[in-house]
Amino acid sequence: MRCFHTLALALALPILAAPPSGPKAHVDALNKAFTAAAVKGDAAAIAAVYSKDAELLFFKGTTFKGREAIQVFFTGFFKDTKVKAMTLTSEEVHVMGESIMDIGHYAMTTADKDGKEETSKGRYLEIFSKGKDGQWRLFRDCPLPD
Repeated sequence: MRCFHTLALALALPILAAPPSGPKAHVDALNKAFTAAAVKGDAAAIAAVYSKDAELLFFKGTTFKGREAIQVFFTGFFKDTKVKAMTLTSEEVHVMGESIMDIGHYAMTTADKDGKEETSKGRYLEIFSKGKDGQWRLFRDCPLPD
């Protein structure tokens, strides 16, 4: 009987150790890249997560259209603000034809030039699309503050 359990475990290990795949894995990887870049203050790395024709539907009706405009926005943001910590918690992932929609919560702790910290929280809705190069990127991004 012990031999059977050892064999069953040996057969299951490659499945358990396989890298994640599928829509949720793509979303989680891109969200992880975004948060890591935010904490580093790397506007170019954040922009790379977005498609060339992406739109960031930001607070108070401000919309940044295109990867370049999004990078310019984050470059300015990082001049005055340090992201100390950030989490994106995906709660719903839906495949919609050639796109993936992700709905979740975010939390971000920032510090201004004087070191004053602030934590903001809210929900987000993201739509990812697959480019001609086969890479998934953020096509529409809509953070919704609490």
